Amino acid sequence: MILDYAIVVVVTLFAGAWSIPLGLLLGLPSTGVYVAAVAGSLVLTGVVLIAGGNARDFVFARWLPNLDERARTGRARKILDRWGVPGLAILGGILLGPAVTLTAALVLHVPRRRFAAWYVAVTVVGFAVLTMIWQLII
Repeated sequence: MILDYAIVVVVTLFAGAWSIPLGLLLGLPSTGVYVAAVAGSLVLTGVVLIAGGNARDFVFARWLPNLDERARTGRARKILDRWGVPGLAILGGILLGPAVTLTAALVLHVPRRRFAAWYVAVTVVGFAVLTMIWQLII
């Protein structure tokens, strides 16, 4: 049973909210699935946002000097320009998963505290709603 929760946490790191139906299909209680998914997402968020700024600067300077320029014209940039930080947090947090969303936020130089506040709210509320919906479907 603990291994099942660990699977939900790991899948959350890469697939975000898509770990919720997986946990329910594994036969786990919805409350446990919700807690595992939120915990996985928020732990990764904290680690990436705390260490990410320094790591971003190091990686850009050393290995990817032109990535910053390409990021200004990409899809995440268009989402950020159109809907701002809340839009990136909502769309990324629900659809893309934390790994992609947090990377986009760091690459696009989104203010980390503002993004973190939106992302935590989206994760806590959005995952609760999605857990209820998936529980009705499954």
